[in-house]
Amino acid sequence: MITPMRRWLVCLTVAGAACVSNLPEQDLRILAAQPYAKLSASDLWKDFQTDAAAATKKYFGKAIDVSDKPTAIETEASKGQHFFFVQTADHGVRARLLDEKAAGILKEAKAGERITLRCFCQGMDGQDVLLKSCIRP
Repeated sequence: MITPMRRWLVCLTVAGAACVSNLPEQDLRILAAQPYAKLSASDLWKDFQTDAAAATKKYFGKAIDVSDKPTAIETEASKGQHFFFVQTADHGVRARLLDEKAAGILKEAKAGERITLRCFCQGMDGQDVLLKSCIRP
């Protein structure tokens, strides 16, 4: 028999899990994830600039395929290997790579050449749109 107190604790636990605001830095589920959307880094940026709350609701935690030409590539693991797609001044879309796939992705990539990545969308992180656990689809 479930006591009212135990039922209340279960409800609190479930509600708390539903309110997660940060994704894990490295999430292997991306390897099997199907994309919710396919768009350019520019279009993703525009969605967040137009209405950040609506874009967060639409994309947060979902796998998306983002294609564009990176303006910078960070290859050092200690700095968090990522691609950066500048949109305005020094802000834009930052795509952090999944550690297990980073070496292969970075070996083939060049700044200024179009790349497609599948990532989980975190949303705005300071001044940038942050994508996590990125791989080549």
